[in-house]
Amino acid sequence: MSLWNTRERWGWLARVFHWTIAILMIGLVIVGTWVANFMNDMVLQFEVTQWHKSFGSLVFALAVLRLIWRWANPVSPQVPTNQPGWERWTAHFAHIALYVLMFTMPLSGWLMASASELNDPGAYPMQIRNMVFGVFELPDPIKPGNEALKTIFHRIHAWSSYLLAAVLVLHIGGALRHHYRHKDDTLRRMLP
Repeated sequence: MSLWNTRERWGWLARVFHWTIAILMIGLVIVGTWVANFMNDMVLQFEVTQWHKSFGSLVFALAVLRLIWRWANPVSPQVPTNQPGWERWTAHFAHIALYVLMFTMPLSGWLMASASELNDPGAYPMQIRNMVFGVFELPDPIKPGNEALKTIFHRIHAWSSYLLAAVLVLHIGGALRHHYRHKDDTLRRMLP
């Protein structure tokens, strides 16, 4: 098992980035949707939101590392030669969209939290605010209490989650189509 990508298979580090970020992002969308729409306990909502912020920060850090690794290791497995042009375009669009969303979702969440009136140091007794796993605090690029910016970033964050769901359906559907219909190695190249 090689660290480096080859023309036949993704390297093990690329696969670790892929699956770790995928699992985290899917989990964050599910938890974020649950907290925003179905959770009534404010104390539990606060605690879960702090974990949501921490894991969102982790996604951002892993996305940066993944992009650096992709730049340092530009070789990628060959696209199947029998793939129609529309499939290549759709796969290319989905990959670009996933990279954009890996950055858009954590950044919009951070900016939304930063602009929130709840981020004001006197808003609640527990001075945890934007702590990442209780280790360090994210800086506030926006002064807390800016309702207009909070609303904008909330919309970006929410719509990004809907777009992520749609792109994941395309991405997973394409991988399964290659595996079961075309019977090629597209999916196996990313599996352990």
